[in-house]
Amino acid sequence: MMDPRVAAEEYLEQHKIPQLLESLAAQLMFSKPEDPKAFMVKALEKAKESGTQSLLTSDDLHTMFSMFDITKRGVITAEQANNALSSILGPSADLTASGVEPNAFLTKDQFVHAMMEALKRNVPYKK
Repeated sequence: MMDPRVAAEEYLEQHKIPQLLESLAAQLMFSKPEDPKAFMVKALEKAKESGTQSLLTSDDLHTMFSMFDITKRGVITAEQANNALSSILGPSADLTASGVEPNAFLTKDQFVHAMMEALKRNVPYKK
């Protein structure tokens, strides 16, 4: 018999519930609606229809790259890129599914492209 805690964690991860709740909380903080409950209902209905969207833009990812490129060499390591992704999606996030090799160096454009792919793949409730 499976440990109930492990089963619950697997269920949450399988259905991307933490990501959905984080997205919902971020939308609430960004929008600060007068009626938060109605806003959440509408956001969940929209997520059911078309999926949720990351609040990060490519401009945000360019800025993130610059934060990791402290030596200003124009490249960062795959490990640094994975750390960036983990800060957004959690510790199990990995860029290998986006084609990033573990020992690779990424330019800003490669970083942004890989991160956008990873974020799209991890969107809760996408159609």
